[in-house]
Amino acid sequence: MDTVAISDLRANLPSLINQVSNQFKRFIVTVSGQPKAVVISLDELESLEETAEILSIPGAYKTIKKALKEFELAKKGKIKLIPASKVFEKTT
Repeated sequence: MDTVAISDLRANLPSLINQVSNQFKRFIVTVSGQPKAVVISLDELESLEETAEILSIPGAYKTIKKALKEFELAKKGKIKLIPASKVFEKTT
């Protein structure tokens, strides 16, 4: 993550915002040499907030890790995954 002084941020704001928005760059903003804030894209902020919300659900992290392990085993041909369309298929 790049560091930018607040005076440079002010002077180059349109360019820095373009980099943040289009290249997903992040900037630590310093005031008198001390880190005080971070500039990230709105998409990245929303993604971070969504991830935090999901991971705040009890057991979510453990379930996700288990699913990733199963997916890796399936890629190696060690287990067979059932397509979601079969799992949620109506039986009427």
